[in-house]
Amino acid sequence: MGEQKIEALTKKIFLKLSPPGNGDIIGDQERILSALTHEFGTVRFSRGLLKKVYPLCREANWEITLTLVNSGTSWELIQLEAGDQCERHFGLAVDLGSTSVAMKLVDLNTGKVLGEESILNHQIQYGDDILSRIFYAKNKPKHLCAVQQATVNTFNELLQRLETTTGISAQESFIMVVSGNTTMIHFLLGVDPWPIFEYPFAPVFNHTGYLEARELGINTGGYLYCMPSVANYLGGDTVSGLLVAGLHEKEELGLFIDIGTNGEMVLGNRHFLVAGAGAAGPALEGGISKNGMKATAGAVDSVVIAENELLLTTIGGHRPLGICGSGIVDLIAQMLLNGWIDFSGRFNPEKSRRIVSRDGEYGVLYANQDESGNGQELLFTQRDMSQFIDTKAAASTMVAYLLERLGVAPMDVERLYVSGAFGTYINLESAITIGLYPDLPRERFVFLGNSSLEGAYALLINGEKMDAVARLQERIEYLEFGAATDFISRMYASRFLPHTDFDLYPTVKAALRKQGRLR
Repeated sequence: MGEQKIEALTKKIFLKLSPPGNGDIIGDQERILSALTHEFGTVRFSRGLLKKVYPLCREANWEITLTLVNSGTSWELIQLEAGDQCERHFGLAVDLGSTSVAMKLVDLNTGKVLGEESILNHQIQYGDDILSRIFYAKNKPKHLCAVQQATVNTFNELLQRLETTTGISAQESFIMVVSGNTTMIHFLLGVDPWPIFEYPFAPVFNHTGYLEARELGINTGGYLYCMPSVANYLGGDTVSGLLVAGLHEKEELGLFIDIGTNGEMVLGNRHFLVAGAGAAGPALEGGISKNGMKATAGAVDSVVIAENELLLTTIGGHRPLGICGSGIVDLIAQMLLNGWIDFSGRFNPEKSRRIVSRDGEYGVLYANQDESGNGQELLFTQRDMSQFIDTKAAASTMVAYLLERLGVAPMDVERLYVSGAFGTYINLESAITIGLYPDLPRERFVFLGNSSLEGAYALLINGEKMDAVARLQERIEYLEFGAATDFISRMYASRFLPHTDFDLYPTVKAALRKQGRLR
C-alpha cells in the first residue's frame, strides 16, 4: 500500500531533550511529558515504564524514541528506546479463532504486511468445540488456567514463527490488536466464560481496554487491545468484520453474514444496525461426517456431476481423504440438481450406482477403496445429510428471521457481505442452490475472507478507527433468536432444499426445471 505515512494505533516520536543541570532539576518523567504536551496533550506514563527511565535516558544522552498508543480519548506512553528508532515501528494483528489463530506482522510506518502465519489453536486439546472447552473450564480454576495457557502458547508459537521468517524480534512489536469471539477473549484473559452460556447470557466483560502483553505471558514488548464484543454470541470478530464491510458508513442496505460453528449476521446501514447470532453447528466445516475434515490437503473441495458421473477435486490435488465444507455444499447441490436426492435430502438409490447402502443406511460413495488416499471407502451418509440440513436450516432461518423482524424482503438487501474461511471458498451457486444464502443477483455478494483478521489490521494501521469501533459496539441492537417462539417451525420449513417456498429461490427453480426436476 505505498510508502506514505499512516495514522497507526501507535506513534513513534524521536526527542532530543535538554538534560538536567545548572539549576534545572525537573524530574525525568515530567521532562519527557513536557516535551509531548504540545502535540499530544495529556499523556499517561505507566509505572512500569517509569522504572525504565533511569538509566536509559542518561545513557542515551537524552536522545530517545517514545512509543505512544492512542486509546481513542487520550495517549499512553508505552515504550522508551535509546536513540532514533522511528524507522523500526511494528505491530501485530491477530484473529483468535476457536479452530485456528492467524497473525500478521505489520510495518506501522507503511502499513505493509511483513509476515503472516496461521496455526491450529492449542485449545483444541481441551475440546474440539467451544462448548466442550467451556465445560472443561467451568468452576475449575486449574482447568481454566490450562486453557488460557494453551491460548498464550498459540500466540507465542506464532510470534516465534514470524520472528524466524522476518528476522524481526517479537520484542520490537509494541502493539497487538486481537479479534475473536466473546468466549475466545474470555479464555485469553483467563476469565471463566460460563456466564455467556447461562441465563441471562451476559458476558463477564465486553471491553478489555489496553492490556500489558507480558502480564498475560505473551512474548511481545508492549500492549494488546481486544476488539470489544456486543453480546454472548456477537463478539469482537463480528465488530472487526463490520469495520471491514463498512455497513455503518453506507446509505445502501447491507447484510453481513459469517456462518461457521456459530452464525452471526448484521443488517443495516449508516442509520441503524440490527444483529442476531446463534449456534449453527459444525457441518459447514466438514465436522459432521465420519469422513468429514478441515480444508487441508486431500480434502474434497469441489464436486460436479456430469453425465451422471461424479467428478471431484481435492486440495493439493491428492487422492481424497475426506470432504470439507465447500465440497459438501457442492455435493448436495449437484445431487439435488441431478435427482440423486429429493427435496428433503433423501437419497434416490436408483439414480446412481454411487448411492450405496452400508449398515442399513444409504449414502453416496464419493471415493471407493481404490480411489481414496487411505484405502478406505469415503461416504456421505443419510445421517450426514440430515445433520448438514439442520445446520443449513438454522443458518437460513436466522437470516430470514432477521429480515422479517425489520420488514425487509430479501431483494431489498443491496449488498450481502460474506465473511469467514467457509464463505471464502464456497461455490456461491451451490450455496444458493441448497438455500444457504438468499437468491440475490450475484453481483450483490461481496466476499470478505478473514474479516476478523482484516478488521484487526484496519484498526492497527489507523487509530482513528477506534471511534468507529466504539460506535459499532454501542449502536448494534441485538436480537435473541432463541427468544423467537416460532423459530423451530421456521427451521422445519428451511429443512427442505432449497426451501418449501420455491418462489424464494427463482434461479434455483429455473435450474431445477431445466434439469427436469420441476414442472
